[in-house]
Amino acid sequence: MKISDLQPTRFFTHFEALSQIPRGSGNEQAASDFVAQFARDLGCKVVQDALMNVIVYKPASPGYEDKPAVILQGHLDMVCEKNADTVHDFEKDPLDLYLNGDHLKARGTTLGADNGTAIALCMALLEDKAARHPALEMIFTVEEETGMAGAEGLDAALFSATRMLNLDSSDEGIITIGCAAGVTVEYELPITREDAPQGYNAYTLAVKGLHGGHSGGDINKGRANALVLLGCVLAALDKGCDLRVSNVAGGMKLNAIPREATAKIFLLADQTDKMAACIAECQRAFAEMYKATEPGLAITYEAFVLPADPLPMTVLSKDTSDKLIASLLLLPNGVQAMGQDMPDVVAASCNVGVVKTDGDAIIIECFPRGATADYLKGMEQQIRTLAERTGASTRFIQRSPAWAFDTSSALLKTAVAVFEAQYGHAPKVTAVHAGLECGILAEKLPGLDIISVGPQTDDLHTPDERLSISSLQRVSEYLSNLLAAL
Repeated sequence: MKISDLQPTRFFTHFEALSQIPRGSGNEQAASDFVAQFARDLGCKVVQDALMNVIVYKPASPGYEDKPAVILQGHLDMVCEKNADTVHDFEKDPLDLYLNGDHLKARGTTLGADNGTAIALCMALLEDKAARHPALEMIFTVEEETGMAGAEGLDAALFSATRMLNLDSSDEGIITIGCAAGVTVEYELPITREDAPQGYNAYTLAVKGLHGGHSGGDINKGRANALVLLGCVLAALDKGCDLRVSNVAGGMKLNAIPREATAKIFLLADQTDKMAACIAECQRAFAEMYKATEPGLAITYEAFVLPADPLPMTVLSKDTSDKLIASLLLLPNGVQAMGQDMPDVVAASCNVGVVKTDGDAIIIECFPRGATADYLKGMEQQIRTLAERTGASTRFIQRSPAWAFDTSSALLKTAVAVFEAQYGHAPKVTAVHAGLECGILAEKLPGLDIISVGPQTDDLHTPDERLSISSLQRVSEYLSNLLAAL
């Protein structure tokens, strides 16, 4: 069966077409043009702003002219993650989609269902002349995954709606009514270098085979962070051997739990057996700690040949190396607090997302999230305090506000009733620890009544990302039923 043969045909045809267009964060112009032209060809009014956000207006269907308008919202960009052995250029290559039972996946890369499902659902609705709904104001934003710059740049004067359906949720059966605040942290550790010492062997040390995942939605699933584990291995080697570190690298995206991390290290030639024993012990300990969540976890090392050119290899000074290891171990990572009003929802977390050695500095990028600004303040203070002790500098940028939940929402009441009528049971109503653009739009449009829904999509921000076809079919029907009830 071809993907375009799946039901609903409109959705899967549009999703497949969108997947042919590279649309990583910051590279959305082609996707923006594609959606805007599609809507114009249908005769819809379209606004495409300077950031490449697209706003599409569809008039109310007959009988709904006196109903208040509704916003439908999703984002154009996707997280670009791939397996190490996958050859794929996210700047120009289309995604390679395939069917796997009830799931739609992409070979070796993220699928982009986050948030291509929203785009394709809206495109299908735009051309559906039989759909029943109030006037629709559709928002397709850019750069959601890297700081929500698109939502931040929207002109509030473009909208008249007082109700909004965000379509960026990934769990069928859940109606989301709140999300976490977030901030991007750049922790920059200055480094001092010296020539690599004589009589040392050089190795590439790697932590790999981890599951990874969404740094908000998957942060409470017990998955390991490759950068933190690398810090643990380096600390163990530093204690038992005469270790010198040349550089470290790991993680691909700030909002993805790192799956792989590497370091180039030097050890005395006669300490090879000691190094092997130390790494084996770390492998044993980690395998036990993460036996349920990280069956593929592996720590590897291999010798590399020093270059024969006149430029000597350099290593970090011992002081820099100590501060690097301390930073990897002591920066907040993982769940920091659980909720009070919703005990099953994470209230505070931080993801140590990316580490890179860049010239005269090692840069560590972290992503704290908090149910309130106060949770964020606590983690920011932890990071600042560590930076003061290590001589690092910190920058806190790209803040996104929390979306406070409102259990008295009239839109929520209708959404629950429509869900119960279709599914025969009540939905779960909750907040999520991930970031959604709802917080920004709620600030721009005071009084906006918002909920978020979406089909079942698992392992977001990883190459294992998959969309349930049967779930998409049910949620597409639910969206039609809900709009008809508004």
